[in-house]
Amino acid sequence: MGLLNLITRRKNLNASTEAGGQLAANDGTNHNLDTNRVLAQTDKDAITPTNADFSSVRSVPVVQKPRYFNKAEADALRILAKQKKVQAEASVSAYKALKNIDDSDTTVHTTHRRYQSKVARTELEKKQADAQFVKDLHGVRPHYAELHSEVKSAEVNAANAINAIKQSYGC
Repeated sequence: MGLLNLITRRKNLNASTEAGGQLAANDGTNHNLDTNRVLAQTDKDAITPTNADFSSVRSVPVVQKPRYFNKAEADALRILAKQKKVQAEASVSAYKALKNIDDSDTTVHTTHRRYQSKVARTELEKKQADAQFVKDLHGVRPHYAELHSEVKSAEVNAANAINAIKQSYGC
C-alpha cells in the first residue's frame, strides 16, 4: 500500500485496539534495545573497526631491484599507464558519485531516526497523559462511591417516606 493510501484511508481511531492493546506494555525492565542489534552493520559489507579491509590496487608488480627495460616493455607500460589514467579518472568520478549516494542515504537514515525518536517521545507524552488521566479517575472514584451512597440513602429515605404515606392512607 502506498504512503498516500496509508495516510488517507479510513481507519479505526482506536490505535490500541489495532496494535492488540500493547502500545506501551513495558514495566521498565523489558526492552528491545540489544546493543548487538543497535550497533550491527547496516550492510554486511559496511566498514567498521571489526572488518576493516586494507587491500589496495596494484596494476603492476613492484620492481624490487634496479633493472633495464626493453623497448617492447616500455611501450606496453606506456600504453598501460594511459589506460590506467583514464580508468583512474573514471574511478574518481564513480567514487565521488558513490560518496554522494552514501551521503544521501545517511541523510535519509538520520532524518528517519530523528523522526522515530520524535514519535517515541510523543508516544511517551501521550502515555504519560493517559496514565495521569487514569490516576485522576481513580482519585475521583471514592467521591463517586460517596455520591452513590448518598443517592442510595436518599432513595431509601424517599421509599420509606412514600411507604409511610401509603400506610397512613391504608394502602
